[in-house]
Amino acid sequence: MADESLPPIEPRGNLPKGGRGVKKGSESKGNSRQTLFLKRRGTPEERASYEGASSIPVREKMAPIEKSQHPKSDAKAVDDNWGSAPSGQLGTRMVLWALALVVPVLAIITAFVLINQDPPVAASEGQLNFNFNLSAEDAFDLSGPRAWFEENPHVHYVGAIDILDRLNQAEGGKVPESVFRREHFALGEIADHGMGWDSEFMTADPRTFKWTIADTDNTGFLILEGLRRDQSTFRSYFVNSPEGLRMDWAASTGWGEVPVADLASAVGRGEVMVRCTLDKQPHYDSKVDELRSWFLVMLPGSEQQIWGFAPSGSPVDRDLLELFNFGSFILDRQEDVRAVIRVGKGNGTLKENQVEIVELLAGEWVLP
Repeated sequence: MADESLPPIEPRGNLPKGGRGVKKGSESKGNSRQTLFLKRRGTPEERASYEGASSIPVREKMAPIEKSQHPKSDAKAVDDNWGSAPSGQLGTRMVLWALALVVPVLAIITAFVLINQDPPVAASEGQLNFNFNLSAEDAFDLSGPRAWFEENPHVHYVGAIDILDRLNQAEGGKVPESVFRREHFALGEIADHGMGWDSEFMTADPRTFKWTIADTDNTGFLILEGLRRDQSTFRSYFVNSPEGLRMDWAASTGWGEVPVADLASAVGRGEVMVRCTLDKQPHYDSKVDELRSWFLVMLPGSEQQIWGFAPSGSPVDRDLLELFNFGSFILDRQEDVRAVIRVGKGNGTLKENQVEIVELLAGEWVLP
């Protein structure tokens, strides 16, 4: 059987004479290889070699990237760029520059202030430091009733403690000389009624004292408060008399013209001077009796309550209210004010614990 011959390949289009035909499918495979080769992305170096150019520098490579990451827009608002890297770096540099300028100036000012400060005065052992800095004497008034203490406070403070030590060392009830103000009066009362205290003053540590300087009617005085050996408290008054520093025995003991127990009978016979602590509150006054201004009178060493009144609006009432800063919008109202007053029975019907305040003698327990 004879083989059947294959049909001749029909040329695609008009081939020139002597040309060779290509099988179907061969042309597409070649085109595919060429297309895949063209799609392959080369590195910048390969692309440069293909194009016949030299290698691209790194700075030139990075420039397009940086420009694409941080585009500059002059027309963009400031708030839109807030927090971007360039703005944050600029703010940090400004803060560092500000600190670099401010810190040295503050250091110079601090050093100048510390150099010009007065050095602290070191107190010796057993002494207190009364450094009042009296360099500017023109601005410090030393002409009042307290000037004797303000001119040399340490000397008078130590002198007051020395008087307490001398009283502690007294034996057999014998009173040392030159310790009391109005000595003749004080010695007479001590001879009749005793010293006025039963326990010694504790003076070993002067830091335990509380001291105050005050004045009444142009009489300045020093107040020392502390503890006795039996742990009871004391309040002693010291006045700079013409003879020197002295203790005011009457003020220190709360002396009055009559004992507390005899006050009710004594005012029936006449006026009596007492040292007391006064208190005033608005509710003490009664709308029923608007002619009287009432005060609570507390006598030293007694828990008995005595009520004293002064005619409303009288000079005595105004003087007493002034002690408590009544009617003042600037000063704080005071309570439990010490005073020396003169009391009497008064007119009208009064109870046994009620007296009339006739006169205010002093705003503290020291008389002029």
